[in-house]
Amino acid sequence: MVTLAVAVVYRAAAPKEMASERFNDAWINVLILTCALPLVVGAFILAARPPNRGAFARRVRYPLIAVGAMFGSMFTFVLAAAPEFSGLREAAGPMVLIPAGVVLFVWMLPFAIYGIVLSLTNVFRTADIHEVVPPLVSVSASWVIVAVNLFTDPYKGVPGTLAVALLLGPPVTVSALAYYELRRLRLLHGITLRNTLLR
Repeated sequence: MVTLAVAVVYRAAAPKEMASERFNDAWINVLILTCALPLVVGAFILAARPPNRGAFARRVRYPLIAVGAMFGSMFTFVLAAAPEFSGLREAAGPMVLIPAGVVLFVWMLPFAIYGIVLSLTNVFRTADIHEVVPPLVSVSASWVIVAVNLFTDPYKGVPGTLAVALLLGPPVTVSALAYYELRRLRLLHGITLRNTLLR
C-alpha cells in the first residue's frame, strides 16, 4: 500500500499501469523466493547433523509440491496460448475456444493469485521442514530483493531519502519479524537454530 501511495504521488501513472506493476512486483518476489528457497533450505539441511539432516531432507517434498502447484497453475495459461497448439485451437473453433477460455480464466486466475499470496505469506510451506526455516528463507529473500532493486531502480522519480526508506523498509521489517519469531520459538518452545541443527 505504501509503494502504491508513493507511485500515485510521484509517478502519475494510470491506475491500470500501477496495478500491473504491483502484480509484476509480486510475481518477481515469488520468483526470487523460489530461487532463494533451495539455497537456504539446502544450506540448512547440510548444516544439520544426523539424524536431523535426513529427517529434514525427507520433508523437502512439501515445499516442492507447493512450488509445483503454483507454477503449474501459472503455466496453464502459457500452455493454452502456446503456438504448438494452434492447430488444435483452429480445429476446435471459436464456439469451443471462447467458452473454454472464459472458464479457464475464471477458474485459474483466482487460484494463481491466491497461490502467489500463499507462497509469499507461507514461504512455500517451508515450516513443514522445520519451524525455524520460514524466517531464514524470508529474511534471505527480502535482502535478495533489495539487491535486485538496486539494479532495476523501481523508485525512479522518488526523492532519495524516501527511496532508501522504501528500499530498506521491507527487509528490515522482515528481519525484525523473523527475529521476533525465532525469539518466541526459543522462549515458548525451547527451539533454537543450534539445537535444531544438533550443534
